[in-house]
This record gives sequence, C-alpha cells and structure tokens, in this order.
Amino acid sequence: MPIAQPKAFRRVWLDVGDTHQLYVAQYGNPDGIPLLYLHGGPGAGCSTEELKLFDLSVYQVILLDQRGAGRSRPRGELKHNNLSSLLDDIERVRCWLNISQWMLAGGSFGATLALLYSAYYPSRVISQVLWGLFIPNPAGIEWLYCNSGAARLFKDEYRAFADGVDPQQLTTLLTSYRSRLEDECQDVRHSATERWISWEMALAYPGFMVSEINAPFSQSLASIELYYVANDYFGAFEKLIVQLPLIQSQTYVLQGEMDWVCPFKVLQNFFKGRASQLIEVTEIKGGYHALADVKMAKAVMNAIREMAKQ
Repeated sequence: MPIAQPKAFRRVWLDVGDTHQLYVAQYGNPDGIPLLYLHGGPGAGCSTEELKLFDLSVYQVILLDQRGAGRSRPRGELKHNNLSSLLDDIERVRCWLNISQWMLAGGSFGATLALLYSAYYPSRVISQVLWGLFIPNPAGIEWLYCNSGAARLFKDEYRAFADGVDPQQLTTLLTSYRSRLEDECQDVRHSATERWISWEMALAYPGFMVSEINAPFSQSLASIELYYVANDYFGAFEKLIVQLPLIQSQTYVLQGEMDWVCPFKVLQNFFKGRASQLIEVTEIKGGYHALADVKMAKAVMNAIREMAKQ
C-alpha cells in the first residue's frame, strides 16, 4: 500500500499584491520549531514529497510556492516577478504567520534565496540547512547554459538542449527558447519545455526520465527559470557579495561531489576570501544535485535533524 502523505493543518493563498497570490501550507507540529522550506528553480514549486526531510513531530514546516510557481497564482506569471519581490514575499509570510524567528531549509536556487534572506533579515533566521547552492555569477551561469561547461560532459544532452541554435551566444539561445515557450502552437511549447527540463534533469540526477516530470508545472518552471537567467537573476550575485557578511545565523551548506548543476568548484571559488565561522560548507562524496540521490537526501536529513537539537 502507498504511504499516506502528511496533511496540512493550514493551507491558504496569500494575496501579496500585483495580482500575485502565494500558496502557503503548514505541516507537522503547530507548536514546533517554525521552518520555512524554499524550493529551487526558480519556479519549481514545493512537493509534499520533500516533507520526508523533516521530523514533523519537531518542526512546523511551512511550504511556500514562490511567485508564479507551483500552486501560486497566476501560474507562470512573469510580471512583478523578480528577486526583490521573492525576498519581500518571504518576509510578508513571516509577518502574516506572526513568527518572530524561524529556521530555513532550501536547495539550489532556494538555497540562494535563503542565503540572501538571512543576510537581509539577519535577526529573523535562527539557523539554516542549504544544499546544491547555486551561485548566480558568470561562472555558474556559463557552466550551466553555455557550451564550455557541463556541455562538455553531457555532449549529446546539450546538443538536444541547444536544438540547432548556435550556443556561442547565450542571448541567442535564451531568445530562441523564449520564442518557443510563448509560441501559439502547443506542440512547439511542449517540445521546448521538454528539452529545457531534460537538460536540467540530466545534470541534476543522470538517468532521470522526462516522463517522471509533473507535466502541468513544467512549462511554468521552464519559463520562470529562463526569465531569471535572461535577467541575470536580477543582480543576485552582486547582492550576495555585499550582504554575505551580514549573516548572523549558523549556516550549513551541503554540496554534492557530483553536482553538475552547481559544481563544488564554483562554490569553493565564491567562498574563497569570504570565509565565515557561521557558514560551514561540506562536500558530500558521491552526492549529486537532486534529492532523488540517496546520499544527498540522507546528508540533508541528518543536517536538519541536528539543527533541531541545537
């Protein structure tokens, strides 16, 4: 028999203005340690599958679907969707829930967002566990989308991703994808979505099948990710450089040795010269980017369990 999914003790769509409504769901112990889970993408949305990371008798877990993502409304909306808005939304949710301080957990771009939020609102974060941290600098973006990075390791997959477009110019590739994702023909949109997601999954967890992707959310995920890349993540890297020293919470960063989305080397280079006793970076040997990888999932679960004890 399939294992029953945990049930939320509260679910709402929080109106944050500019036509956006955020899906917020609370799970676990209503009197437990408040913990905000930040999904990746940007644009991926949360899944109840990710609740397995947490001891729900200890934590009050808050799942937040970011603007345009998951079950937030309107799905895939790009207007008024930027980094500053995402950070403001997190603080709005905290105030709305009347939580004075909380813990954070997040992966990939969700880890980036958590790191920035903890720097902009240092007194609000107790501690945080982050994994697959994405550094949105030129090196990280080039590795992910240009033909000089991960493309060299995954040649066939990248060839399918580029789909005949000259990858020498990233802007050309991104413009082509935007055109196809907004094409009037559903088949064209579906094909572009499939190629975008397939490339990402090939790096996150080699062997992952496209058929396993949640189809209704795939196009909005691809569209929002593309939008953030094309806009250089709205200055996230520059903000990280300036704000990083302001973090006051113990921060645990877990990065897989085999993380082909966010390579450990890019992470190392970013933290070089920016070391902090509060930020502890650990390489997970044999670990990939996705939590579908047992090694990464186990490391994250252990870190979150230890965070509760502290």
